[in-house]
Amino acid sequence: MNKTALIESLMSTFVEEVADHVRSFNTDLLALESGQGDSANLLQSLFRTAHNLKGASRAVDVGLVESACHALEDVLARARDGSRPLDRGGFEILFATADAIQEAGARLKEKQSLAASPLAALMPRLTAAAGGTETRHVPVPLVSPPPLRVEAAALPMVDRRDADGDTLRVQASKLDTVLTRSGELLLAVRQAERRRDEWTTVEEGASGLAENFRLLQGLLAPDTDTEMRAAAQQVGVGIDKLKDDLERVLAAAASGGRGLVRTAGDLDACVRGLRMVPFAEAGQGLERAVRDLALAAGKEIVFKLLGHEVELDRAVAERLKDPLLHLVRNAVDHGIESPAERAAAGKPSAGVVTVSASLKGSQVEIAITDDGRGLDRQRIREEARARGMPESAEDRDLLALVFHPGLSTARALTAVSGRGVGLDVVKSQVNALHGTVGLESVAGVGTTFALTVPLTVTLIRALLVEAAGRTFAMATTQVMALRRLLPAEVRNVGGREMLAVTSGLLPLVSLAEALGLPAPRRDRGQGGFVVLVEAGTSRVAFVVDELCAEQDLVVTGLGRRLRRVPNLAGCALMEDGGIALIVSAAELAESALHAPARRPLVAAAAPETTRRRLLVADDSVTTRTLEKAILEEAGYEVRLAADGHQAWRILQEEAIDLVVADVEMPGMDGFTLTDSVRHSAALRAIPVVLVTSLSTDKDRARGLEVGANAYLVKSGFDRSRLLEAVGQLL
Repeated sequence: MNKTALIESLMSTFVEEVADHVRSFNTDLLALESGQGDSANLLQSLFRTAHNLKGASRAVDVGLVESACHALEDVLARARDGSRPLDRGGFEILFATADAIQEAGARLKEKQSLAASPLAALMPRLTAAAGGTETRHVPVPLVSPPPLRVEAAALPMVDRRDADGDTLRVQASKLDTVLTRSGELLLAVRQAERRRDEWTTVEEGASGLAENFRLLQGLLAPDTDTEMRAAAQQVGVGIDKLKDDLERVLAAAASGGRGLVRTAGDLDACVRGLRMVPFAEAGQGLERAVRDLALAAGKEIVFKLLGHEVELDRAVAERLKDPLLHLVRNAVDHGIESPAERAAAGKPSAGVVTVSASLKGSQVEIAITDDGRGLDRQRIREEARARGMPESAEDRDLLALVFHPGLSTARALTAVSGRGVGLDVVKSQVNALHGTVGLESVAGVGTTFALTVPLTVTLIRALLVEAAGRTFAMATTQVMALRRLLPAEVRNVGGREMLAVTSGLLPLVSLAEALGLPAPRRDRGQGGFVVLVEAGTSRVAFVVDELCAEQDLVVTGLGRRLRRVPNLAGCALMEDGGIALIVSAAELAESALHAPARRPLVAAAAPETTRRRLLVADDSVTTRTLEKAILEEAGYEVRLAADGHQAWRILQEEAIDLVVADVEMPGMDGFTLTDSVRHSAALRAIPVVLVTSLSTDKDRARGLEVGANAYLVKSGFDRSRLLEAVGQLL
């Protein structure tokens, strides 16, 4: 490595080190100011941070930062030995210096000069404070830290710890490459698993060929030429050897395949684990932001960050920082009242802002709560009328208007609010993560924003659908329900087709047309499915041609040239080797709602016919809804049960022709349900199809032992297999 490259490498490492040290400095300084923890230990930790950063600055010859850190050491040393304890002015200059050093790091990253930087302007004040010449309190203007970025490459390095606890710094792009390859390996293994049945068929064919040839040999006439008999015998030996070889190869492949599946799964889990970070990383800087805003507004605020231990993908954590900062600033500026207002309302003088994270399956739910005045609904109505926006009697729809660009309930323009930006940014950024935003507010009690996002953006659970001959994927986190397109549920409201559901009417839109693709006209009864999507505050019913499957997909970007294509969030390699485009459900729902009405999707009604009644039992709402839609499309009437106990009650009360049940259900599982059906005199004749992820021979044998008529494995499950099994049994 030449000298120039070495200097650039050292500077890159130094810039990352600056961010780490400033983060640590702010954390300790906030704890010291609020009286949390032992002050002597905190002062020693602050001194150590300043000393370490001074040494790093000297190593890369950044004299200004080195001088600032030396002055910090003097201020902290005086506070530590008691000769000059920190007062409000002292804390202000320490916080201002931390911000200025952070801003200097951002300048160095962009290879800019520090000559005209805020740190250079602050140095005379800092030097005076270090020398003990400054005795009166003079407010120190806060230096705004560099704006947060919401790009995937915002943090190019990832820290990981090895077995000895040492930190290893790795480029995030390299880790992403390994993650992508690991996901592709896992898909390749799954594809090989799906070929196992095909090889078994080949083996069975070879066994049948050997048996048939032996029968043929037995039919040879006694006077058959000896040479011909010898040739036939030789062919028979060859066929038997081929059969034995196939059996041996398949046995070895099955054994190796099981090991490969296990290893590939463990590798994928380990690589994904490298990207996981505590939620506390997403909340970095929030406490400092609350502190600064509260001081500027003259408010007393207690900030709480809960759920530090919850882990999520680093990319998700980075992209949550900006929305969280917007919402916390909104809570301080709009939500929390002044001490006088709170006293008049009978509240404690100090308001509370809480940011908490909790796991909800494969998602993280983040709540930003304040105990302030709540949203002013009358003000929202006034702003909506002024902008010609539609008003709604529903409180949910009224509150959703605060996410509209340009709408603000602030009575005055400040440095923090009043321009009508912020909440619309929060909504769009959370939607980009395939997440949702919820809002609850009670006047005089407070407001809660609930963000629900997936644990990772590199792997999503997706629903695969077909529209206009192409396969598309939608994150299941944004899918409310699936159903068959029934003409009787379609309404025409104001020239636009709407779908009648339990919660009201939803706009009915062809997914193909929303994506700019030609969509076929459907006669009533012709078929089609509806995917009910809820993305943020938008709810739309998308019409698709087929519901294909539900799979875990490894997400990859569309590349530089296609990344700005509207309504698409990426692409993924499917288990069958095909490519699925991932739909940005939130963006698509928004554009569909504002698009002009298109031609009708359905025409005139078809007569009802008597249908066989099936019972589907599965604890996964997505799986049972998907199976229900597939079976209804085939003409069956379907009842749903969320577990084995509910399924058993339905069987006691209603006439059911066939049961489709998952094996792994809470309470009564599929095996127990099947066994109960077989031991009931009234129900024992009902066919049972078990659909499960348990694919071992032992599991299959148990399913047959308890009396299942068919056993379908989810890894190889598709629409045709389910319909074929049901059709044969009925």
